[in-house]
Amino acid sequence: MAEKLTFEAAMARLDEISAALGQGNVALDDAVDLYAEAAKLIALCNKKLSAAQTKLEKVMAPLKEGE
Repeated sequence: MAEKLTFEAAMARLDEISAALGQGNVALDDAVDLYAEAAKLIALCNKKLSAAQTKLEKVMAPLKEGE
């Protein structure tokens, strides 16, 4: 999984995977592969969200000190 994949691109791919699996006409082996890809994408999204949260907390810290 490319680390350079954006959060938005990862979410779009997750939507595609969800739609494909939701249709119920994916072969078992393909479904397992899609599920594994989705798990990696979810981990990537969580990592990016965590990094964004940390960055925002650093930005907001000086504002909280002034309260």
